[in-house]
Amino acid sequence: MVANREVNITSRYESLQRNNVVGDFQFIVMEKFLSRDNELPFFERVIMKLHFWLKEISLSEERGFGLDPSFVTVEKFPLIVSPIPQFPLTRIFSDQNEA
Repeated sequence: MVANREVNITSRYESLQRNNVVGDFQFIVMEKFLSRDNELPFFERVIMKLHFWLKEISLSEERGFGLDPSFVTVEKFPLIVSPIPQFPLTRIFSDQNEA
């Protein structure tokens, strides 16, 4: 990306920019995982597990982009495809005094 002039990584400070010093930067890679809060049919659940298993054994995104691991932060977030419907909760009170 730097070679194609899509990204400029030189420092924004004038004193460092004169010497072409590389600035501090961090790449954030967003990675999703299948949440347990999904209510999927058996076949779809198998397909999703297969998808995430293939993703796990394949080339990681940071390696695919050729990023230095010291400049990469991976943030994982849950993927909810089919949320579990809300069900009523009832609170159970105890009549006994616990001392």
